Amino acid sequence: MTGINRYISKWLAAGVSAAALSLCALAAPAAAQDGDVNLSGDVTNVTGVVDGDLKSDTNARVRLNASRLLDNGLEIGGELEARLDGEIPRQYWAGGRYSSLTAGGARGVGPLSGDAWLQGANVYARGGLGTVSVGRDNGIASQLAVTSPTIFSAIGVNDWKTDLTGMNDVHTINDFSGYATKMTYMPPANFLGGVLGGLQLGVSYTPRMVDCKDDLCAPYNGYSPLIDPETRLGANSSWKDVMETAVYYERGVGEKRDLRVGVGASYVQAQEDVDNTLSSAFDDYEAYSLGVNLGYRGFTLGGSVKNTNAAFKQEDEDGYLAFDAGLTYETGPWGFMVGYGASDAERDAASPISPAFYRQTQSAQAGVSYVFDQGVTLGAAAQFVESDKPAQLGGEENAAAVVFESGFKF
Repeated sequence: MTGINRYISKWLAAGVSAAALSLCALAAPAAAQDGDVNLSGDVTNVTGVVDGDLKSDTNARVRLNASRLLDNGLEIGGELEARLDGEIPRQYWAGGRYSSLTAGGARGVGPLSGDAWLQGANVYARGGLGTVSVGRDNGIASQLAVTSPTIFSAIGVNDWKTDLTGMNDVHTINDFSGYATKMTYMPPANFLGGVLGGLQLGVSYTPRMVDCKDDLCAPYNGYSPLIDPETRLGANSSWKDVMETAVYYERGVGEKRDLRVGVGASYVQAQEDVDNTLSSAFDDYEAYSLGVNLGYRGFTLGGSVKNTNAAFKQEDEDGYLAFDAGLTYETGPWGFMVGYGASDAERDAASPISPAFYRQTQSAQAGVSYVFDQGVTLGAAAQFVESDKPAQLGGEENAAAVVFESGFKF
């Protein structure tokens, strides 16, 4: 870590501590109104049969938010988010250069091999000039992301919490910074007014990502077919100065506003530090994403796309391209959906480093769900995933699954 980045990281940590102390100090004065404490979360269980094998996965998230509104109109607060996940999908946390590096691995306060950990911790101030937050939280590109609609919480064709097939590799959310410590700023909602009244903007800055050694940010079995983790491509690389910006716009169309349009777009850039013999093959990371949803009464149609250079130096190659599309229909407690996703890392097949970058994936899903009282949801879906990889990583594979999701929110 360079001196300047070490200084910035220490400054951010000190800022979190100072803000937390300020939060405690300001909670008592008579100049503040009553505080507000909210507890929310969700729990999901997915059980299914994948090519004849019975599999199951449970996820839970709990978020505690405490805030106080001062007499001058400034709201100060803090959030803690804990997560329980017995089996994070391998392709999700290990997506490395295609998706978040810190969804797994060095994921927060807790043992790396454990199933529970403190995922997020941040403090914020919200007032007439917008919202500023400091700490461990999703980046703005992830917060304002728009993807294909779904009726499920954990299963889908992209950016899932649970992937029982272990083969899905479609990532359209621009979540590269994960829950790494960062600063985020968002202007006030509806600050432009008029036609642009539904516009939201934001920027995030992450001084330093976690180191990408061992399995923390390499595809399953590593970037190359080598077995020893210390010899895998990218074992001593890390990212710094992660900048991301995002925009979200939503508006009703028509006399009765029956048609709703939602659009989200983001851009992420990061500088890469490389300390191995293959440093000439790497470059700074860049990723773009765009998503659109159209809602009409009970129907929602939409999709999204993400493109990234995957931090490789390839003059005529794009690195990774993924997209998804879907349709949902909700009537009363019932929900129905169909979705399709695909990712293409085939451009990496020509890499002089290793053919292990090559991967094409297709994922399709159809399902139905029912929402009971108290936020309890039950659903069933049929999934099919097809993956084409180098022979060293298994070659062509496909999997069919019937899965059942149960969950509730509070």
